[in-house]
Amino acid sequence: MSYNNEYYVSLIGEIFDGYSVSEFAGEKIFIKHINIRDQRYLHKYYEFYRDRALSKGIDSRDVAYKRIIEDELWSEKDDLKINSLNKEVKNLKNTKKALYLPSKIKSFEETINEKSKKLYELKAKKQELVGVTAESYAESRASSEMLRFCVFKDKECKKELFSEDEFDELEFYEVQQLSILLSESSEKLSEENIRHAVLRPFFSLYLSNCENLKDFYGKSVVELSAHQLKVATYAKIFHSIFQYVDDIPDNIREDPELLLDFAENQKGGNSSNKPKIKDDAAASAVFGATKEDMEYINKEDGETSLSLSDEIKKSGGKLDMKQMMRLAGHDV
Repeated sequence: MSYNNEYYVSLIGEIFDGYSVSEFAGEKIFIKHINIRDQRYLHKYYEFYRDRALSKGIDSRDVAYKRIIEDELWSEKDDLKINSLNKEVKNLKNTKKALYLPSKIKSFEETINEKSKKLYELKAKKQELVGVTAESYAESRASSEMLRFCVFKDKECKKELFSEDEFDELEFYEVQQLSILLSESSEKLSEENIRHAVLRPFFSLYLSNCENLKDFYGKSVVELSAHQLKVATYAKIFHSIFQYVDDIPDNIREDPELLLDFAENQKGGNSSNKPKIKDDAAASAVFGATKEDMEYINKEDGETSLSLSDEIKKSGGKLDMKQMMRLAGHDV
């Protein structure tokens, strides 16, 4: 989804600040954007509760998996199905990037959605059978700690909003509210939104200045948040594309997905996937293309689409090879 310019200016501003501002219980709070050191702290927290769960006799994920295999509730064939579907979905997505005709793209999207749904159902079934494990318990505790760890009273993110004891005394609805606030912040700062923001005209002056991260942000790399690193990474990628990829259509310069696909196609020579249309052809016939595809192709080439069925009617119900060749733009 694409938003207005002010939305992306605000998003980039939050990322530069290193925190998001929200409100909880009538007070302003600051949600910290975590860096690699914060991630390490949260991982150690996860390890602590995983080991604690194991010491209490809760099965590890591997042990629980072996149990459902031995009880014949699950089989290795089911895992093979998951792996196969994972590969299928990945390959379909990669193939879709190289497609040109809208009808083919739509067909692939439908297949991808169908396969993805089957994959989700299989994974959900496996998770239900495995049940609570030491790892899932630790993940739950780490998620709760992340809520507490990321919210502060000040924009410097030094004064914690809650101590561990205070957080443990929160009502369930209060924890849920905090979870929603962090989820909303994370959704706004999604990778998709960051890519869109980096391609906005207001950010164009920054594109060529992201090479040296310390100069750009005024911080060492280990102090940078994951969001700040993503901004710099995509700025470098898009700046490189604009420098070294020729003939980029104006209508995709602010669309990150289309721009990345276009650059990949140019790099890999995938432009051959676009049907070849003779420049001086009055009309073009492309096998496998629907009427909508032809309108799309000819619209891009500045031509008017001709219906093959109309031409057949004009010729008394059939076309010979010479007439087909002429429709395709060949002199015969």
